[in-house]
Amino acid sequence: MAQVYAPTVRAEDASATETAAARALAVDGLKLAQANNCPEALPKLERAEKLYHSSVVASRLGECYVSVGRLVEGTEILRKVLREPQPADAPPALTKALDRAQKTLDAATPRIAALTIRIAAVQDMRVKLDGNVVPSALLDSEVPADPGEHTIEVTAPGFLRSGSRLSVSEGEKKSVTLTLSRDPNAPVAPSPAAATPVSGAGPVAASSPSDPAPFAARPGPTPTSAPNRTAAYVSLGFGVAGVATGGVLGLLTMSQKRDLEGQCPSGVCSSSQQEDLDSARRTGTLSTIAFGVGGAGLLLGTVLFFTAAPSDVDHAHAKSKSRFAGLSRPRVAVGPTNVQLTADF
Repeated sequence: MAQVYAPTVRAEDASATETAAARALAVDGLKLAQANNCPEALPKLERAEKLYHSSVVASRLGECYVSVGRLVEGTEILRKVLREPQPADAPPALTKALDRAQKTLDAATPRIAALTIRIAAVQDMRVKLDGNVVPSALLDSEVPADPGEHTIEVTAPGFLRSGSRLSVSEGEKKSVTLTLSRDPNAPVAPSPAAATPVSGAGPVAASSPSDPAPFAARPGPTPTSAPNRTAAYVSLGFGVAGVATGGVLGLLTMSQKRDLEGQCPSGVCSSSQQEDLDSARRTGTLSTIAFGVGGAGLLLGTVLFFTAAPSDVDHAHAKSKSRFAGLSRPRVAVGPTNVQLTADF
């Protein structure tokens, strides 16, 4: 005798057409299941359950799954049906279906096999068991499996695909260890420094193969260093010192001259005063030389200051740049009675 189709959970959005279709599919599926023809009953029972839930249909669906060897899926459906709250005045068909579900669940649970998948985790790794993704939380732990053959596959970017095929019997527990090997033909990921754009810069278009000089390879402007004016500062320092020394000696000479003029009337000095006269003359000569050297130092320092070349340029380039008023390579010669400044034009 076929079981009566009795919906126990009504879907709020189910239309009358869906309910009628679900009833027709359920009746046909239940008849086939009662005749032990689960392979043909399963498609009808699955569609009826999707359209409209019924504990009677769901329990028979779970029993057919177990009958065809899909123990894991079948037992989970049976557990769900048995956990559902049922009305106190449940019809006999529902009570009978729940009793059958409990007996089927108790008999099928010990038959479920278990697989333990072990593998060293890598970034973005994906593990599949019979085409279904295995969550990473289930790795290194027992995964319920139906008796029979199973295929395990592991993939990860930059690694060769790894897999294994094995068979388990009812209630058997097996473990499998897989290893990922680097793919020698995998493209090398760009380094973070090359992939990070320069702050504040806009997008840069990629250069075409015909471009002979890509943007990144074109040289930028050559930086120039500050002129080297060390020689100019040294010359100016000597010039200032020379002028200062000449001034001091000049004042000393003028003081000696005034003293001698008071002691030598009509420009005639005695023999005792001749030494003072010679000293005044030597002081005057040194003052003149100091003034000359100081003036030459100041002039040379000024020329060097305005013609100083950068410290990192070559000699030929510096020679072409070191010109002031048409002069190059200035030189100073100091003698006992004269100072000469020469230069190349």
